Amino acid sequence: MKFSSRYLDSLKAPLALLALVVIAGTGMVYWTRAEIAKNALTLAGQEAQLKEARNRFQRSGDERDLIVRFLGPYQELRARGLIGPEQRINWLDALRIANEQARLFGAEYQVSTQQPYPYAQELNAARLGMAQSVMKLSLRLAHEGELMRFFRLLEQHNAGAFDVNECVLERATAAEGVFSAQPNLRAECELAWITINPETLERKP
Repeated sequence: MKFSSRYLDSLKAPLALLALVVIAGTGMVYWTRAEIAKNALTLAGQEAQLKEARNRFQRSGDERDLIVRFLGPYQELRARGLIGPEQRINWLDALRIANEQARLFGAEYQVSTQQPYPYAQELNAARLGMAQSVMKLSLRLAHEGELMRFFRLLEQHNAGAFDVNECVLERATAAEGVFSAQPNLRAECELAWITINPETLERKP
């Protein structure tokens, strides 16, 4: 079958249009695939953000429940001086008042610098910022029963949390008697005033 040149000329325009349609169609296919892949990545990112938002919301709910549950005991411990910076002025005021209430023959003290609490690891509290200040305390007593009464009065003042490391009782010498009712015993005690201050860990680099 033979085609005349006139007939071939008449097919040029349709063939050119067909070629343009094929090229455009191919381009649309690639563009559509690229958009699908792009949208899939965007969707995956949005789903990840949604999942993270849900997790944060869940964690915030859990944290809120913990705060509500432990807020009362936390505030009580803070009011008692266990949580927060150490309150040495309150300690000394409590010592003076407890000494007066127990009607002892006087109290002498020395307080060391604050150090990490040595038993924090054993209490699983290494991350709580537990610290202690050791106090050397010297008391003059009429009898040994006054010692426990003094510590009970000291605890009632809520000036802080303390632990009695040791106490040694010795009979007082006659030279120490400066009052009409002379003390019979001298107590040499070591106290550890304990504080919990997590903020000190947060400030460390």
